[in-house]
Amino acid sequence: MSDALTIATGGMNAAAQRLDAVAGRVATLGTGMMPDGSSSALPPAATLDLSTTALDLISAEASFSLNAAVARTADGMMKRTLDILV
Repeated sequence: MSDALTIATGGMNAAAQRLDAVAGRVATLGTGMMPDGSSSALPPAATLDLSTTALDLISAEASFSLNAAVARTADGMMKRTLDILV
């Protein structure tokens, strides 16, 4: 596998992990539970900063999309190179 594909795959994995972490925080909204599993005495809305959470979701989505575009481009370049060599 080319270096570009390896890097893009790693970037997509990192973005998926970030998305999973943010989704876990959103899933606890309204339950009174903190993301680490402990109970919170605070009202549910005070336990999660929605603007930061939305920004994290958008950032993870953009990162995944950009890395996927790099993977598609690297794949296309590899195919063209093989077509030239064959």
